[in-house]
Amino acid sequence: MWQTNKRNELKKGSGNGLIAVAIDKDKGSQAALKWAAENILSKGQSVVLLHVVQRQNTNAASVGGSHAIICDANNPAGSPHRQHLEKQTKDLFLTFHCFCTRKDIQCLDVILEDSDIAKALTEYVSYAAIENLVMGSPNKHGFMR
Repeated sequence: MWQTNKRNELKKGSGNGLIAVAIDKDKGSQAALKWAAENILSKGQSVVLLHVVQRQNTNAASVGGSHAIICDANNPAGSPHRQHLEKQTKDLFLTFHCFCTRKDIQCLDVILEDSDIAKALTEYVSYAAIENLVMGSPNKHGFMR
């Protein structure tokens, strides 16, 4: 069972665990990153920007028992498929990079590919030992964490 101290758990600068923000093209993702920058990220700290590309077929090779393909968009070398993913998401990440630069926050881009977005996110969070995952919401209420 997880034990948490709800009031002090997410204070800015507390803990040294990894923080990730799940992003997509919706405005809720921008609100989630803004909230994370104001509440749990410190200047100079790193944030993992996660984006899931939804795959339509399930014929791709499995990686470590998972169907998620993990790519670092900051490293341009790689397969043609990886380069195609990078081109697709370059504009998406640009807005988030600009925000992080203004706030003096380092960012690492991670692109996941899976037919099930929620599964890809949860498996990556577990794999990478992400302490806090912040997600946007497509509705007017902003985001959820």
